Amino acid sequence: MLRTSALVLALTAVLVAACSGGPPTGESQTVAASSPKAMPGPNADPSWTGIAEPEELIEARRALMDRAEDLMKPIDSFTVGEPADPKELRANAETIGAMLHAVPHLFPPTTNRFDPDAHDPPTLALPTIWQRFAAFETFAKNAQRMAAALETSEDGEPLRAASVQLRAACDACHAGFMKPYTPPVVTDEDKNFDFDSVLPPPQ
Repeated sequence: MLRTSALVLALTAVLVAACSGGPPTGESQTVAASSPKAMPGPNADPSWTGIAEPEELIEARRALMDRAEDLMKPIDSFTVGEPADPKELRANAETIGAMLHAVPHLFPPTTNRFDPDAHDPPTLALPTIWQRFAAFETFAKNAQRMAAALETSEDGEPLRAASVQLRAACDACHAGFMKPYTPPVVTDEDKNFDFDSVLPPPQ
């Protein structure tokens, strides 16, 4: 568990550094200091991944959030009465907190690519994120505080209450800034579909 957490934390740090362009080195350090207002153009250094590879950045943050949801599973199960190892819950909360610290930095404006007409849009992040970015940061920081509270909670009901609060903080952020899940709808065409027309004949 500790090894996995360390790996996830290291990956998170790499993603944030890449998204922000990372600290310049050598000669580029002097250039950056002499022109602080310079903005990267279309042919920018590839380390400006928000410009050079926005699709890759979207995929990277999706993988990060998917991993966070995996870490939330035992926490969610614990809130509904299933047994859990308190050490595992606290370790998961620590890792989730580090992820949440990075989250706002993984949403540069170039990744605002939500398509409301697409069945599977390039990103589930709603344009509301960039319209109300300060609020988005506040929600992320609040969820980070809830993860820290879980990490330091005592066993039993305090730990359960902290778990509920962390899930509530995550859901509140998702409700405002993420495309809601829409379950598939069964149509009359689906009900009347001729499966025999596409299945091989019986032997």
